[in-house]
Formats: sequence, C-alpha cells, structure tokens
Amino acid sequence: MNYQVIQLAPIRVAMLRHTGSYDEVGPVFDKLWQWVESHKVPVLRSIGIYWDDPDEMPASQLRSAACVEIPPDYQVGGWGAPEVSQISGGTYVTATFTGPYEDLAPVWNDLSSYCENDLRRTISEEPAFEVYVNDPSDTPANQLVTELYMPVV
Repeated sequence: MNYQVIQLAPIRVAMLRHTGSYDEVGPVFDKLWQWVESHKVPVLRSIGIYWDDPDEMPASQLRSAACVEIPPDYQVGGWGAPEVSQISGGTYVTATFTGPYEDLAPVWNDLSSYCENDLRRTISEEPAFEVYVNDPSDTPANQLVTELYMPVV
C-alpha cells in the first residue's frame, strides 16, 4: 500500500449522523443522497466519517456520519436538512484502496499500524474519514475506489 502524509484544509460537509455498526451506515447514505438529489445540492465529494475504533468499541456504540462535501457558500436548509459541520484540517496519512467496502477493515488496520509503528505518529482524536471516489450504484464492487484519511499529530 502506498501511504502519503499530507496537510488538509478544513472540509465543509452536510452530514447525517449514525450510531451503530459501521456495516449499517449504508441506509444513512441513501437518505442523505435522497436529500442531495431532491435539493440539487452541488456535491464536491461523498465522505464517510468514523469516530471510533471498532476493535475498541462495541458495534452498537460506534459513531459515524454519512457526508457530502459542499461549497463554502452553499446554504443548507429546509425540512430534513442535514447538519452542517466541517472535518478539521491538519496532518493526515492517506492511502487509496480499490475493492469492495467490506474489505476496508484490514486496510484501516494496516494504515493505523503504519502511522503508529513506521511513522511513529500518534493518531489524533479527530475522526478518520473515507472519500468515495466512484458511485457504488454503477461501479462493480471490485472497482470501487476509496481514499482513507487518518488524522495524526
């Protein structure tokens, strides 16, 4: 796997939060995209935020969010509007994975290990996130491209 250390500016997102297994966040993304399509939201990227380590937290307590990056001047409002927030800027270690979302867990484990053992960096309290480069509704699972971002200090 090819890893890079990068500096990111904050990312403005519209988000719907989820508590529970990360495997169950799919319907939250579906709901978010219904809002996006019905309001013709100018989406820059589709993002999943993950606050907790599933090896250290019971699945029922895992916190995540389905997000879309939105332009700085886009006004979110109306019935059913998601929360507007931002992903913190800072130092992140990134990797790109091609394959089914179900195969991401070991990639995250490898990325965490690389950050802590090879780079000797501490993983930040900020949440990790994924950027979904292509659309799972029209892309075969083995061709899905996911960018992983692990915050470090």
